[in-house]
Amino acid sequence: MITIMNRKTVYLGTDMKKFSQILDTLSASGIPYKYKVSNPMGKWSAPGAGVIRSQTGGLGLNGKPVPDTYEIYVHRDDYDKAGYLLRNL
Repeated sequence: MITIMNRKTVYLGTDMKKFSQILDTLSASGIPYKYKVSNPMGKWSAPGAGVIRSQTGGLGLNGKPVPDTYEIYVHRDDYDKAGYLLRNL
């Protein structure tokens, strides 16, 4: 079981395609994982929050939306194996 005390991050980024490839690779190799998807804007970037977003400037730099952040965790005992598999992606 992966908990906050025994996990290590194998990916942290904003690329959804790479996130998906990593999940597929870990699944195919039988390595258990957990992931978290977050948005730096939190609840302010939710659909329908356009009025709040425009009032607070929540679109980020240059008026572009802030991308989601993807983080993938594996058990620390599987970290080296996962790292080896993911180096070739």
